[in-house]
Amino acid sequence: NQRPPHALVVGLVNPLVLVINPLFQKFLECLDVPTRASEMSFGFQCQQTGLVYAGNNLNGLFSQRRNLFSPVFIRFLLEIMRFSKQARQDLANHGIPRITLAEYLEERQYSPFMVNNYLLPMAAAIWSTPTLQAAEFPAQAFLSFFNNHGLLSFRDRPQWKTVVGGSFSYVKAFLRQFHGKLRLNAEIVKISRPGNGVRLTFSDGHHEEFDKVVIATHADQALRLLADPTAEEIRLLAPWQYQRNHTVLHTDSSLLPDRRNAWAAWNFTRAAAHDDKLPVFVTYDMNILQGLNTDRHYCVTLNRQNGFRPGSVIAEFDYQHPQYTFASLATQKELPGLNGQRNSWFCGSYFGYGFHEDAVRSAVAVGHDFGVQL
Repeated sequence: NQRPPHALVVGLVNPLVLVINPLFQKFLECLDVPTRASEMSFGFQCQQTGLVYAGNNLNGLFSQRRNLFSPVFIRFLLEIMRFSKQARQDLANHGIPRITLAEYLEERQYSPFMVNNYLLPMAAAIWSTPTLQAAEFPAQAFLSFFNNHGLLSFRDRPQWKTVVGGSFSYVKAFLRQFHGKLRLNAEIVKISRPGNGVRLTFSDGHHEEFDKVVIATHADQALRLLADPTAEEIRLLAPWQYQRNHTVLHTDSSLLPDRRNAWAAWNFTRAAAHDDKLPVFVTYDMNILQGLNTDRHYCVTLNRQNGFRPGSVIAEFDYQHPQYTFASLATQKELPGLNGQRNSWFCGSYFGYGFHEDAVRSAVAVGHDFGVQL
């Protein structure tokens, strides 16, 4: 369509491009797109128990001053430290069997208080998934991601960055330097691969012939587009399922934790009528993430349909995020093998952990096949 979904921008605010990894950073440098330091702090509020905290600093951690003297809360913090240390050791010793995150936590005898008030909410916020689904995340992959992104460490954490001016700034920069032909609002509904070429069917019914095709979509979308998928394409793409998340850009700061000193970059709320099977309820503080110095406080909230202050809603979107299971993760080592078969190439964030860096890495691999280097 007119612009990529994750590049939808209203004013200065970028809804979902939150942090940047090295390969994506290199891409931005090639485009001369500036970045700035950001943070990946996590905040939590439970409307059932009243517990509130944020991991950005001591003031946020003890935003409820009574927790300074709470044995339960102190044990909670010590248990988080034990989890981080144990997870690093298990990863170093290759001591994680083929079990889910929930099974791993049960085997290591972590308390439900720590699991339900820290680990699963953080996982649900990162992958935009229900907490019940987060518990079924394969433990090895989950802990590896946490370790690689500094989430198992309390010192020397990596410096996160974000795009100055929002994600559409790099889209515009790319378009300025792109010398090929770009066709907008040209929806493709079917990909056929007769003989040595590729036939694309558009939504208005007409067909066009091409030599090759790069399918840069979600895995489930790629499979639906293929008119004649091979057995291998079905085997490797079919296991991927996606979680729909309704996303609202707004200026209603009441969706953030009740205590101002508990506001963090990512804010998980457990509602009074919480259901672990329902989509996650998270509010991103865009002023923190994007370093905005504005009169209004911009937020992005997932999966809240109503209850916003009148006049505060700026825009609404729907996004799809990949769900990680043993079946879907098992395909990743073989996914690159689909590329080049029947004049087709595939790329997307599902080649990795579901983030921009993973999508860029898979796209760079496709580019290599065409003799293009980043």
